[in-house]
Amino acid sequence: MTGDDAITVLIADDDPFVRRGVADIFAATTDITVIAGVDDGDRVPAAVATHRPRVVLMDLKMRRIGGLDATRHLMTLPAPPRVIAMTAMDVDDLVIQAVAAGAHSFLSKDEAPETFHQSVRAVASGNTLFSQDSLRRIVANAPHSPQTAFPPTADVGMLSERERDVLCTLATGASNADIAAGLFLSETTVKTHISAVFTKLGARNRVEAALVAFRAGLVH
Repeated sequence: MTGDDAITVLIADDDPFVRRGVADIFAATTDITVIAGVDDGDRVPAAVATHRPRVVLMDLKMRRIGGLDATRHLMTLPAPPRVIAMTAMDVDDLVIQAVAAGAHSFLSKDEAPETFHQSVRAVASGNTLFSQDSLRRIVANAPHSPQTAFPPTADVGMLSERERDVLCTLATGASNADIAAGLFLSETTVKTHISAVFTKLGARNRVEAALVAFRAGLVH
């Protein structure tokens, strides 16, 4: 893969050892390139403007400006990069707020290198990647977080049978390609159904749509 085709990554973490370790995770890949690292959230906007990364790996807890505020700022840009929130802990309120702010995935810092690779590739291709277990934990915690902006339980009865099938599969963390294969549809048709699901449920992204599915009892 040429340099122009590689997925470019910016790492934002106030621990230099973490930045080095995460960069090393991608060193063996041919399609992912770490182009810069910054030591705090207040340095993220300038680094994004300078380097134009496709993906930002964002530590949620930094000394001056945390990853949550930095993510919120990035989402106001005309063409924001994809954001993967990084945390040393399990799903907590800060993770939930980051998802509500627009983070496309989140990773525990002790995940296997392959999980980092998979997450970066997924979000760079336009997918929002969360495991089914992660979604369950987000659903379990979201009602207790007044800072979240997730939609209330929507009327899934507005969905067609096929749209409901797509929603249920999406809620398992499946990619568009996986949904297409599982339901014997083209990826273009899947995208059309997902767009309709978002509109009818008032969801802004795949995570919010999945939350509606879990809350409505469509996925257990």
